[in-house]
Amino acid sequence: MLPRNRFSLLSALWFAGGIYALLRPAETTPPPFPHFDKVAHLALFFAQTWLLTKAFRTGSRPIPYRGLMVSALCFALFSECAQVLFTETRTGSFGDVLADMAGTVLALFAARAARRPD
Repeated sequence: MLPRNRFSLLSALWFAGGIYALLRPAETTPPPFPHFDKVAHLALFFAQTWLLTKAFRTGSRPIPYRGLMVSALCFALFSECAQVLFTETRTGSFGDVLADMAGTVLALFAARAARRPD
């Protein structure tokens, strides 16, 4: 259960924004650089996971590292399947799932490093 604080609210808003971005039609303009979509996936999942770790830390609760990894993996797989099944302008990609999980791992690593004393 998520603690009730501003970071939980921000996490919910970020999640809703991610769902919206998933379901809206893909941009037809060329990306600013190759593999830009992978960077966007990494950043999306990094921010989501970071906000969740902040919610737990602010609520003085231990960060459920394993639970956050499993939830991120489930959402990454679901979002790629949803792109294939529910959109006409997007495709699913295993590379996107890897980028999603890289963002999650980086956020969890940063959260663990931030809580350690010097």
